[in-house]
Amino acid sequence: MFTDWLVEAYYLRLFLQLSKIPHYTTLQKFTDRINIMLLGKIISSFILFTGTRHIFAGIDSTGFKITYASEYYRKRETLRRRKKYAKLSIGADVLKQIICKIKIRRAPTKHDNIDFKPIVKRISKIKTLSVVVADKGYDSEDNHVMVREKLKGFSIISSRYEKDVPIWKTRGKYRKEIKRGSSKVLSNQRNKDETIVSVIKILFGEHISSRLIRMQNRELTFRCITYNLHRMLNLIIIKWILQS
Repeated sequence: MFTDWLVEAYYLRLFLQLSKIPHYTTLQKFTDRINIMLLGKIISSFILFTGTRHIFAGIDSTGFKITYASEYYRKRETLRRRKKYAKLSIGADVLKQIICKIKIRRAPTKHDNIDFKPIVKRISKIKTLSVVVADKGYDSEDNHVMVREKLKGFSIISSRYEKDVPIWKTRGKYRKEIKRGSSKVLSNQRNKDETIVSVIKILFGEHISSRLIRMQNRELTFRCITYNLHRMLNLIIIKWILQS
């Protein structure tokens, strides 16, 4: 579809200095050969252009279907296996709504909490962390300790058993502190992670068309890069309107 669109996009072809329109398999070969680490660095680079000094990070995850088969088909085929999907975990600056780091794995496998530390550590290498917010799926005293004591940030992670377990039975001083009360203004910022996920699925859908795991990972990574481009364009337009 993109190569077909290039036929009408004269000025884009002029800007890219394309003497001829490439075959669609050229993009497929590029996607297969490009280093996934390079794509990760491209995602991280967007936050640098916003001029942000400290990252207000939000962690969240979502699933993408790896088949177009309908639920009706699944029931008719009596597939008793657990449905597999690709799990995308994102670490984003919630103030700018820019994705900083991602982690992709097959699901259902392990709990989402295993992705918290790798993502937060990688984000802290881009810019200094100010606050890290996450939902109760990432509730762990170790996560609080890492953010507050090692990375010198402030963590707000919703308590998993907020009503069922009293404060005096809760393990960990930081988890007890969260149960005693935290800023609603700061904790509600994690909802912007859900906004980012929602925009990605609205723009690109919730299905993955690639069949190989390697290509599925690249497809999701390219979606995150394209989302960041989309968001950066919106920020530029907003800034231009405010200045005019």
